[in-house]
This record gives sequence, structure tokens and C-alpha cells, in this order.
Amino acid sequence: MANLDGMWFYQSFCPKGGSAETPPQIAAPWAPPGQLHATTDAATGKVTGTLKFAPGVELAVSGAITPAADKLPEGIELIGENPVAAYNIRGYFIPLSTGPGCGPVIVGTVVAVRNDLAKQPVGTSGPFVLFPAAGY
Repeated sequence: MANLDGMWFYQSFCPKGGSAETPPQIAAPWAPPGQLHATTDAATGKVTGTLKFAPGVELAVSGAITPAADKLPEGIELIGENPVAAYNIRGYFIPLSTGPGCGPVIVGTVVAVRNDLAKQPVGTSGPFVLFPAAGY
């Protein structure tokens, strides 16, 4: 079973700008780069940790590793929240065969479900990437 043990670098993106005449930018940074410090229970796949952004901005992270199914790889289904904001974070482990660390990255979608800290509307979603800090 895959795990999230250790430190991972996090970056998310969301639609920004745009108008009736022009589409929004698709890959504008949503939040500043963050660091996920996580542990995984090997027996259950339960994940706990903290996603830290700027000093004083933290989300408690909880959830689980999701097993591979059909043609989908193992993944994550997490919630990141603090007393103000909450986000659903879902993604998949993508193996890397070359590069520093040669570990998997996790790519997926993050959705604002309560009081986005960047003032995006509830329901805003966008891609994210997590890559292990070891080797980078």
C-alpha cells in the first residue's frame, strides 16, 4: 500500500480572472506553495498530518489512501481544514521513473468547501500536485 509518510511539497491552482469576453486563466496559483507533513497507518491506510503555508496558516489533514481499482492507481481522499476553512483533496499516485528521488507524485483536484482563505467561492476547484521532499 502506498503511503504519505514524511514531507511533501504542495501547490494548487484555480481559475483566476476572465470575463464574458475572455476565459479565465486555468493554471494560476491558488495558494502559495505549502508543505504537507503526514503519516499513514500501515494497517488501515488512514492519513493524518498538517498542511502548512505561510507562517500561521495551517490545515489539519485527515483521510485515507484509496486502493487501486479497475484502471485507476492508488490515491488519496483527504480533508484539509482549520476553524475557518475546509477543502476536499482527492488525487492519484503517479509513478516517476526518472528524476530526483524517483518517487511518485500525487496529482488531483482540490475543492473549497468552506470559507476559502484566498476568497474564492465555495465550490471552486482546481488541480494540485504533491511531490515528496526527499530527493528534491
